[in-house]
Amino acid sequence: MSGETKPEGKGAALVARHGLSALFRKGWPYLLMAPTMVLLVAFTLYPLAQGLFMAFFKRGVVVLPQVKQTWPVFVGLDNFISLLDNREFRDSLLKTVIFVVCAVPVNIAVSLGLALLLQPQKRIYAFVRTVVFFPSMISLLIIGVTWRWLFGLNNGLVNYALSLLHIAPVPWLEQDIMAQVAVMVAWVWWQAGVNMMIFLSGLTAISQDYYEAASIDGTSKWRQFTHITLPLLKPTMAVVVVLSCIEAFKVYELVVSLTGGGPGKATVYLIQTIYETAFQMPMKAGIAAAQSAVLFIILITLTVIQLRISRSKS
Repeated sequence: MSGETKPEGKGAALVARHGLSALFRKGWPYLLMAPTMVLLVAFTLYPLAQGLFMAFFKRGVVVLPQVKQTWPVFVGLDNFISLLDNREFRDSLLKTVIFVVCAVPVNIAVSLGLALLLQPQKRIYAFVRTVVFFPSMISLLIIGVTWRWLFGLNNGLVNYALSLLHIAPVPWLEQDIMAQVAVMVAWVWWQAGVNMMIFLSGLTAISQDYYEAASIDGTSKWRQFTHITLPLLKPTMAVVVVLSCIEAFKVYELVVSLTGGGPGKATVYLIQTIYETAFQMPMKAGIAAAQSAVLFIILITLTVIQLRISRSKS
């Protein structure tokens, strides 16, 4: 009897061991993902849910249990409805949209042009690509301070260069439109390096056989660009457009250090309005959360539209 039970015991142990091994193999990838998922939930999903939840309450940033005036009060959709009559929010949203519409195409044109110019795989081009990419690794606060010095009216380097060409100094930071142009120039200078690298990866993925066949047929460089490069870059272009629009809607640190939102409120964009509403106005954190929810909806809608366009064209 004992001789008959031993094989059964060994078989059960082997089955159990095999099951544990299979479970370990299947669960190991999820175990490796666990730290990232914890960070994602703690620092992204939970704050997002908390912000959306705050949008339905009248409250301040800080809630003190012992101070009844700071307790949240449920107001439903009143915070969202109040945005319709909030002139500062409407103005900052309009200026942000105008900034996105103007800055993103310029950024794409500059970054794509740089990618085409610096595409050859030579050491000198690799060095120049590194130099162009370097600004994207610098803090936007530092970039804003640097460009504030460059755009100075009397001692700025840009106006000094213009004076060498006998051109009158330009009040970059003293006039509304010029201040917006200054922000756009500094933002494009910061963002172009990243998009250039994305375009370079897209250009590298295009087979050279297309260009060789077009050259044999006598196709000009411009027609090669419009009929080969641009169509095959559409997926990459969609990614660049989405990322650039998101970054343009989020512009804040650059503006604060470059113009401070001035002159007047000419360069107060949406993120700065949300910050000032939440932290500089009493019991307005719920309205700031509603403003953030509007921005979130805009970015999600923009991303979905761009992804559908890229899929339909591909």
